[in-house]
Amino acid sequence: MRFLLIYGALVLFLMAGGGGADAAELGPRVKVQEISISLDPERHLVTGQSNILFDHGDERVSLSLATTAQIDSVRAAGKEIPFNFGGGKLVLDLPEGDNVNVTVSYRAEFNDPVSRNPAANEDPSYGVSAAITAEGTFLGGGSHWYPVPAQVPLNRKISITAPAGIEGITNGARVHRETSGKLTRSVWEESRPVGVPSVCAGPYLIEERQVAGVTLYSYLYRSNANLAPRYLAAAAKYLSFYQELFGPYPFEKFAIVENFFQTGYGFPSFTLLGGAVIKLPFIADTSLPHEIAHSWWGNGIDVDLSQGNWCEGLVTYLADYLLKERRSPAEALEYRKQLLIDYASLVRAENDFPLTSFVSRNDPASRAIGYGKGAMLFHMVRSEIGDDAFFNALRLLARDRMYASASWRDIVAAFSRSAGRDLHRWLEPWLSRSGGPRLSLAQVEKKRQGDGWLVTGTVLQPSPPFEVRLPLRLETESGAIEKVVPVPDQNATRFAVFTSARPKRIHLDPAASIFRIISPAEIPATVNSLKGSTSLLGVITQDCQVQPEIFKAMLASLSQGDARVMVESALDQDQAASHDVVFCGKPQRLSLPSIPPEVETAYESAIAVAGGDTLLFVVLKRPSTERGVVALFQPETVESAKKYAWKITHYGKYGFVIFSAGAIQSKGTGNATGEGGVVDLSD
Repeated sequence: MRFLLIYGALVLFLMAGGGGADAAELGPRVKVQEISISLDPERHLVTGQSNILFDHGDERVSLSLATTAQIDSVRAAGKEIPFNFGGGKLVLDLPEGDNVNVTVSYRAEFNDPVSRNPAANEDPSYGVSAAITAEGTFLGGGSHWYPVPAQVPLNRKISITAPAGIEGITNGARVHRETSGKLTRSVWEESRPVGVPSVCAGPYLIEERQVAGVTLYSYLYRSNANLAPRYLAAAAKYLSFYQELFGPYPFEKFAIVENFFQTGYGFPSFTLLGGAVIKLPFIADTSLPHEIAHSWWGNGIDVDLSQGNWCEGLVTYLADYLLKERRSPAEALEYRKQLLIDYASLVRAENDFPLTSFVSRNDPASRAIGYGKGAMLFHMVRSEIGDDAFFNALRLLARDRMYASASWRDIVAAFSRSAGRDLHRWLEPWLSRSGGPRLSLAQVEKKRQGDGWLVTGTVLQPSPPFEVRLPLRLETESGAIEKVVPVPDQNATRFAVFTSARPKRIHLDPAASIFRIISPAEIPATVNSLKGSTSLLGVITQDCQVQPEIFKAMLASLSQGDARVMVESALDQDQAASHDVVFCGKPQRLSLPSIPPEVETAYESAIAVAGGDTLLFVVLKRPSTERGVVALFQPETVESAKKYAWKITHYGKYGFVIFSAGAIQSKGTGNATGEGGVVDLSD
């Protein structure tokens, strides 16, 4: 199971063309492509035939096909035509004429190994490009499971045949489905094809319903089929919600499909979720709306990756964040703060990069940038231009760019048009530069002025500075005053706030409404603190209950596979003080920072109930005079370590987790040691 994946499920950017290449460079237009495949799970084999109708011939064309494929024949106008196949490219010369129909017959074996415990991997495919197995089938578009032309066809139809009881699904509307003899067959047709389709198949039980002109399906394994009503109801709710925000749903259907390994994909017209993920009670209101939002952003409108991937930040904002905002301001504030904490915990100068360089996540830091920083940037745009202009820009973008691609430049242009002013100069540094502003308050004073008080000060930011509209909150004895200070891209900016009541405190960005790099004092100790560490030591104590390889595997799941591991007897005080440290078992020679009493109590209660089936992982800040964090990895038995250790990484924002009796029993995060950007003005 993979929490990080399902909260920010990555859309596959499987470009069918050459990015921004001119159509003439890609060969003749593809009018229709009809693909028929037969799946043989016992032999991990797909046998296929692809009919491609080009609008004219007399040209050389190149089709992408899996390197492991075997070509049985290539025919045009009823005759065999010569071809060359190698390195995943099928090259052939089209005969002269208009409306040239080419038929490629082929076969290919797909059997990528599927990990059953894939904890330490930010790759949402878990390394599985394609697999045809008795458990299920996944043919990702990137595997080129069929001959892929350089241009997306104007119309595409896919027929999937499998052993009886094995149902296939892919992009488009289901126009036919039958079981005859020993075979089950379904046919899917796209009226407006996009990208390179993926195919899934398994022993699914199918339910369907119609909602606002959209056909909804659930394709679930028998063990999860009882969850279909919940998921179909949630899909109906969120499709209606997003259609009101963005305009018409762009595809023929939406389906919730179960995968035989743990994924969280969003594809054009369906989402593919692992079975363990589907069982989680909150997924229908977290991961599912995220994938539905991708129907517009990333699937309906493809991403022009030449300027970076904008859609993950946008969908994170429109799903993960916006739904929390609709529920309560407190949840929204907590989410924004967490995005800033994650960035400050995980991103360092050596792994930072600008948003225009983000393509997909491959580690926790890239996720914090592409998803988190991207989402915060969209929040800043919305705060700057207002709700009406923000959502109107998205509606117009969906109307004008659907079934095409868009770049960051297009996104900024849409917001500029809707706002009635050019936003390029303001936004360009936030997109093209790594990092962000490090803001602080200095020289803050209060003075009597007439019947009130004047509070003055300076906003400082080191080079290179960013242009920011900085919210300040002045707390007084009679309430709070909100002020937005325009901070140009310079190192020091003066501000002044007048109040008729006695000032008490002034806060810099108290609502976490801008992207900034928060100070260490604002960051609580969390699992992500370890993921972002650049100086981690693993220490095995005499109290450690597991073999070193299990401990090292746990560290690897925290993206710390290269961390040095030593026994406690070899660790001296200076080493411990200069590194972040994870202890396996309670140390004997060195003392831990105090574990909060509530954590100790919860841990003892879990042991009382489950005994050895218990594991504690807690991350603690050192005293304020020291830097860094110390963590305790405390499984009660080898079995509990094997059962739970790989799950710790999914709880990145928490400071402690306790597993027992087969589940997470308790989790939480301590407070940060201080407040950043707060100045006390009381007497």
